[in-house]
Amino acid sequence: MESKFQQYIVTDSKTLGLRLSILKNRMVPELLTLEEFFESTSIRDTPQFVNIVFYISSAGLEAEHKKIREQLKMNPLILGRFLLNADLGYEGYKNTEIEDDLIFGLLPDITSDLHICKALANAFLNLQMITDQFDLLHKINTAKYEINRLTRIGISLANEKDFDKLLREILYSAREICNADSGSLYLVEQDDIGFVKNLRFKISALSIDTEEFILPINKSSIAGYVAETGKVLNIPDVYNLPNSSEFSFNRNFDILSTYHTKSMLVVPMKGHRGDVVGVLQLINRKRNFSQKLTVEQMKGEEIQPFDDYSAQLVLGVAGQAAVAIQNNYLLREIETLFEGFVTASVNAIEARDPTTSGHSFRVAQLTVGLAETLDSVSDGKYRDTKFSKEQIKEIRYASLLHDFGKVGVREKVLVKAKKLEDLEIDLIDWRFRYLRKDFESKLNIRKIEYLKKHGSLGYSEFEKAIEFEYAEECKRLNSMFQIIAQSNEPSILEEANSQFLEDIAKMQYVTTEGESVELISPYEFSFLTIRKGSLDFDERKEIESHVEHTFQFLSKIPWTNDLKMVPSIAHAHHEKLNGTGYPRGLAGEDIPVQSRIMTIADIFDALTDQDRPYKKAVPLDRALDILEMEAKENHLDKDLLNVFIEARVWERLNHTQIK
Repeated sequence: MESKFQQYIVTDSKTLGLRLSILKNRMVPELLTLEEFFESTSIRDTPQFVNIVFYISSAGLEAEHKKIREQLKMNPLILGRFLLNADLGYEGYKNTEIEDDLIFGLLPDITSDLHICKALANAFLNLQMITDQFDLLHKINTAKYEINRLTRIGISLANEKDFDKLLREILYSAREICNADSGSLYLVEQDDIGFVKNLRFKISALSIDTEEFILPINKSSIAGYVAETGKVLNIPDVYNLPNSSEFSFNRNFDILSTYHTKSMLVVPMKGHRGDVVGVLQLINRKRNFSQKLTVEQMKGEEIQPFDDYSAQLVLGVAGQAAVAIQNNYLLREIETLFEGFVTASVNAIEARDPTTSGHSFRVAQLTVGLAETLDSVSDGKYRDTKFSKEQIKEIRYASLLHDFGKVGVREKVLVKAKKLEDLEIDLIDWRFRYLRKDFESKLNIRKIEYLKKHGSLGYSEFEKAIEFEYAEECKRLNSMFQIIAQSNEPSILEEANSQFLEDIAKMQYVTTEGESVELISPYEFSFLTIRKGSLDFDERKEIESHVEHTFQFLSKIPWTNDLKMVPSIAHAHHEKLNGTGYPRGLAGEDIPVQSRIMTIADIFDALTDQDRPYKKAVPLDRALDILEMEAKENHLDKDLLNVFIEARVWERLNHTQIK
């Protein structure tokens, strides 16, 4: 019989060897006496299974059972079975410490040599089956363990979004699964049209100050060979490459890093289409992954060649790594595409109103700045409020796109600087010019009539009276137009001007032809008497509708779970804590905290931004005073405003207007 384990027959019979002599050439087990068994250190200290069949007399068992039992207990890798040289009805072994299942059989003295040999063979076969079962279970458990490890690695790689961390995780996982002391990772680079260009070194497991460098993808280097051919290289000793090798080992690495490379496993990372994404280069397989080796140990027997099983495991990691890298590439491309879309959207908004250029970007900076500042708040209402990296991105996108709905607002309303448009105020101006000319015409007619009736007698005094009357009328008309022009500004309408406008609106002027002319029309009067700002009720509602347009637009985008709150955050940035905001009149905690943060940023930038046609930029101190007044009126979140002011969040902006 043949076995991969050590096998012995231990006996106290002096004749057993003679009785087995007819089968000597067929028997693998070595024959030992009990004394030799007790004294053998090779058996006692063996690192692998030892199968022993004891052929022993009943007297020998009773005399030595404790000693035998002690030897078996000292090393669990020794598996034994007992063939007792005793009568078939012998029960004395039950008084020993030997378990019943270890007694394989009873062989009386009259047993033939052939039956003894068969009994021994069957005993060894029984032990062989047990050890094979152990070996099989060990392989099954190892396979389960490795499958679980590969699964965990796959999950870990799939969940890692940070590209640099992903590369480090790939290299560490590959090293750990095959007990590699060190290793490197290379990535294949492509040009703009998708053709492979070169191989870029990214990271090493050693703590060396090595910048990224480029290798050509060809067969001259080890990594380049694997990248070009897509084959696995398993090299027992890189300093003893076969003469037929197309590649060579660069010894400068060992010289610069005070290291000694010996065994090497180089594996391609292939994507789902079979294309090589990168190369994993694993160095110096050791018995224990956590073992620290000296350079001298690396040159000796401590370093082992990588076996085929390790290569298969690393290939599994490499396949998962390639998918994770490609997914990361895809995610970055999608993010780049989406960033471009967001930037284009913001530029489209601001192109309609150049006076607010940069507003959305600044609001995003301020909102993100305040949100990030909350991480360091240790007391107060928001001490437990923290935002994850994904939530910060969500806040940023919501802030950038918070005004996108303005694309649905008429441009004349969106950029309206004054209550009446330029053409409308010009029309009033020309009306007053006409009235002055018409009044002048009336006076000229009176002059002509005077001359016809009285001649030049007293004309000089009459003309002076007429000119005085004309000057007074022009003064009156100019004064009225000045009030109209002042009232057209978006500032708060003064009470006196409001009364003057009512008086002007009631006036009628009869022209030379007898036509009655209104100084200002009801339409003009309705706009000029707007109490604050430049928009009437309908225009104000149209402007406010941009929030609803924004929400409807953003809701149509298939956001990922990490960004699903973007529409809701942007939707509520004009709500007020006391419920007087728009569009839904939300109050208090019903307003998302992200929106409350954005509201502060939005108002602050609107106040401090450059001069606009309808308003002047407000100094920093005045802007903060206005914000604090808004907080006192329960429009803004006072706690968030305090954090904004204490952290001086506006300093994140390169904003020359804020002083």
